Amino acid sequence: MSALKLTLRILAIAFIFVACLHLFFGLGADAMLGSPVTPEMASQPSFDSQNRFYGITFSLLGVVLLIGATDLRRYEPVILAVFGVLFAAGVARCVAWLLHGAPAPLLIVILLADLFLPPILYVWLRKVMKQGA
Repeated sequence: MSALKLTLRILAIAFIFVACLHLFFGLGADAMLGSPVTPEMASQPSFDSQNRFYGITFSLLGVVLLIGATDLRRYEPVILAVFGVLFAAGVARCVAWLLHGAPAPLLIVILLADLFLPPILYVWLRKVMKQGA
C-alpha cells in the first residue's frame, strides 16, 4: 500500500474517531480539547443537538477518505474536495479567532493542521498522480 493511501486511511480513522467522541460526549468532546464548556452549556438541548450533529457530519470527511484511498485515480476529485473543505474549516477557525479571541491551545494545533495539512496532501496527491498511482 502506498504511503499516501496509508496516510489518508489514518487521517480518515482520526476523523471518524473525533466524530464518535462528539456523538457519545456532545459538548464534553470540546471540553476534552480544552474548551471552557459549562455544565449549563453542555445540558442545553440546542447546543447539544447541534454539536452532536456537526460532530457526526465531520465523519463524512473520514468516510470519503476511506473510500478514496481505495482508488486514488478514480476518487481524486472527491479527495481534493475533502482537502478543500478541511482547509476552509481551518480558515473558519481563523475567523472565529479574529472575532472572539484565541481558542484553547490544542485547538490552535488543530487549526494549524487544518491549514497546512491539506496543501501538503494536495501536493503529495498530485505527485502520486503524475507517477501513475
